[in-house]
Amino acid sequence: MPELFAPNHPGASTFLRGQEKGGATMAPRTTDLDFLNGRELAARGWTPAMIRDFLGSPDHFEYIPRFRNAAPMLQFALARVLAAERTAKWAARLELAAQRSAAARRAADRRREEMISLVADEMPIPDLGPDVLTDRAVRHGEPRDAIGAGKADHKTLNRWKVNYLQYDLIRFDEKIEGMFGQIGRAAAVKSLRRRALQKIGAAYPDLLWECQRQLRFSERRQ
Repeated sequence: MPELFAPNHPGASTFLRGQEKGGATMAPRTTDLDFLNGRELAARGWTPAMIRDFLGSPDHFEYIPRFRNAAPMLQFALARVLAAERTAKWAARLELAAQRSAAARRAADRRREEMISLVADEMPIPDLGPDVLTDRAVRHGEPRDAIGAGKADHKTLNRWKVNYLQYDLIRFDEKIEGMFGQIGRAAAVKSLRRRALQKIGAAYPDLLWECQRQLRFSERRQ
């Protein structure tokens, strides 16, 4: 079996090979370990620019019989990959790529937090009296049955109160929709829900336990 990895590479997945056809090759899927595709190169730290600069044209084109109309998968000879990875020039490019990637992630995280903070600061937490909040929460929680507050247990009533404050007055869903496409819905949901529940718990101490419960539940699901 050929050497699969230069030092500092933990392992490789499945590599592919085909039959000769001119310079590069075109063949169905095989199980030999002489080629790496773009996904496998990326797992080793290669960027598209590094592939272009250090490897150039692919050595092999693989097609999958089930998807004959799909573009072939580009593959590069493992020997050429290992030779490039042993050079000081490649190691320097790998370090530079890692630094750039980390800087881009930090910048994206910073922009996301700034945007979420801006939206979260605009969340108005109303100061409602106990009777008013209870009445509105009951009608919001069970609008079809119009169940009375006296028929709901304490935990259920608190859940309705938190949901009412979170979704009806804060307009949680509208804020999420407004941020979609800018930072990503999943990140917005997680961060805004956390901030909304923290604000509600601070404004209504009797709802703090329910806010913490909902926060734990939502974060387990994500």
